[in-house]
Amino acid sequence: MTRIRVMLAAITLPVMMAAVLVAAQDAQASTPGCTKGAYFGYCATQADHGTPMLVMDSAGQRATLDNPVIGWPDSTSDRATDWFQLPYAGNNSLGVMFVFAPDGRISNKCASDPGDGRVVLRECNGSNWQRWISAEVGSTGFFTWTNLATHRILQSGAMGSQLVTVPPSATTSGNQEWTFST
Repeated sequence: MTRIRVMLAAITLPVMMAAVLVAAQDAQASTPGCTKGAYFGYCATQADHGTPMLVMDSAGQRATLDNPVIGWPDSTSDRATDWFQLPYAGNNSLGVMFVFAPDGRISNKCASDPGDGRVVLRECNGSNWQRWISAEVGSTGFFTWTNLATHRILQSGAMGSQLVTVPPSATTSGNQEWTFST
């Protein structure tokens, strides 16, 4: 009986480790309604390079004026992590707008820095306050996002904290580096 327990323990640990690795590789932010819906390829979220990794999220899953945009853990069931990336006038060099799209449904609310350094939802209108320019960080696949109006970069904080914008610096930290996570 002891021999069987030892063999089961020897098998269980590698199987559990493999399951954790597979789950980590398959992790995605955003719901299937977003990532597999009508906006496939454009609907997902921005995930930071911090520890722990946080994604863009609309606080309380609300699409209301001035609702805070927060950093939240990766999830395939949290509709507040669903964002549609819209290149302004179809041109990334003019900026990208992050439109809140719970379950893949456009809300007409965009991530905006209204000038106070705190990212909130505002009615999408294409203003520079809602347009973000990307700059690749080395060859890591991560980018910084600079707000076109304030010239400040997007940064996450602790889990549940509102995203902010900060002055750019010569070096970036993981919570200032972002990637499109499907």
